[in-house]
Amino acid sequence: MADGDISTFAALTERFDLPLGSYKKPKLLYCSNGGHFLRIRPDGRVDGTRDRSDPHVRLQLSARSAGEVFIRSAASGLYLAMDPGGRLYAAQLPGDECLFLERLEENHYNTYVSKAHAEQRWFVGLKKDGSSKAGPRTHGGQKAILFLPL
Repeated sequence: MADGDISTFAALTERFDLPLGSYKKPKLLYCSNGGHFLRIRPDGRVDGTRDRSDPHVRLQLSARSAGEVFIRSAASGLYLAMDPGGRLYAAQLPGDECLFLERLEENHYNTYVSKAHAEQRWFVGLKKDGSSKAGPRTHGGQKAILFLPL
């Protein structure tokens, strides 16, 4: 090939019949603090459990827009929410308190900040014993706020 010549390649016409990925499949949100899975109970309480077979740890994440997600229990249909005091609870219908800002951290864990309380940077978090951590008690850098989607 001489200087200035341009090589061209034929368009790829081969088809690959690969299965499509399922982005609607429920996820488990594993918290690095104590090894608990985030659980939305049918009675409205939110906590963590180490039992990955618990049906209430299967969570459906749905995006409202880029980086904004609703987190819903696949078993009960309830949505994760944060009240004005920063406490986590389960809501029947998705509202402003149910919207979270999802961020992928450099350690490959995700964090979820309540959009309603974004200026205070209140995170979803679990304590080492599996109980939910109040938003005002959370901040960046804590293990309690790091979740690995499985």
